[in-house]
Amino acid sequence: MDSHGPIQPLKIILASDGSCFSYAAVDLMTHMSWPPDTTVSVVSVVSSYRKPTIERDYRFERFDSGEQTDCAAAQTRAIKIAKRLRNHGLTVQTDIQSGIPASIILHHVENTSPDLVVLSAKDLDTQLAKVGTTAVRVANRADASVLIARHGGFVRPLKVLLAVDGSQSSQRAVEFLCRLSLPQWANITIVSVAENTPVSSEVQLAGAYARAESQSARMLKPFPVTETYATDVMRSLHQCGVQTRITLAQGDTAGEILSLANYHHADLIVIGAYSRPHPDPLHLGGVARRLIEDAHCSVMVVR
Repeated sequence: MDSHGPIQPLKIILASDGSCFSYAAVDLMTHMSWPPDTTVSVVSVVSSYRKPTIERDYRFERFDSGEQTDCAAAQTRAIKIAKRLRNHGLTVQTDIQSGIPASIILHHVENTSPDLVVLSAKDLDTQLAKVGTTAVRVANRADASVLIARHGGFVRPLKVLLAVDGSQSSQRAVEFLCRLSLPQWANITIVSVAENTPVSSEVQLAGAYARAESQSARMLKPFPVTETYATDVMRSLHQCGVQTRITLAQGDTAGEILSLANYHHADLIVIGAYSRPHPDPLHLGGVARRLIEDAHCSVMVVR
């Protein structure tokens, strides 16, 4: 696995809606290290007082008088965010838009082709749910890697779980992670899960009187991930100067990753967008989707 070569700067979109949740994304970014000359576009979205209709979509029009007050507050917040990020060595520009947050963010993604979109798991309209509709929609439709940030008491080095399954998507996740200045901010645990699948009823009956009947009803499914592949990933990260460890598990992939994230008190899970080839390049696999929805920590989905 060749994950090395000249480190290229990243182009990042950081979305902010002014909620307390959005500052989790800023906090996480300032606890990570980014390649030199990385640029960040801070996109602040204010709520529109006008509802789009079939005949007219106000999302990208000039602000009305009611929105101008919110715009001024958003500009003040954006300036503070930009200052924090510039102090972290990033090149920052700001933009204020009014409308539906997910639509605004996806519009920027389409026009600027960023490497990464960073936004909070929750938004102004999210109270009880673990993740807001904006984060889910962006993660599903953005033609870019997406970092969904959740609040955490971030302290360097961050505890990172890197989930690998031998697919091209997970290899891209490894390569993306290697572009970051890992030794400065990350301790990484490589997680590889071998899935279980039910066996035939005949096999279940044959083991009916066995003491481990519940276990004999399941068997290890042939899976592309092996300890050899995980070791290969570990070597790549070691070449980046990062000390890592490997955890192998068996069972439901998403469930095992979530359990390990809780056990290790992880700050961040990194995973490829999908494990098996799919004709839609924006496809988001079931494991990545479940991690976004159920993880208690931040999740980076790499495309």
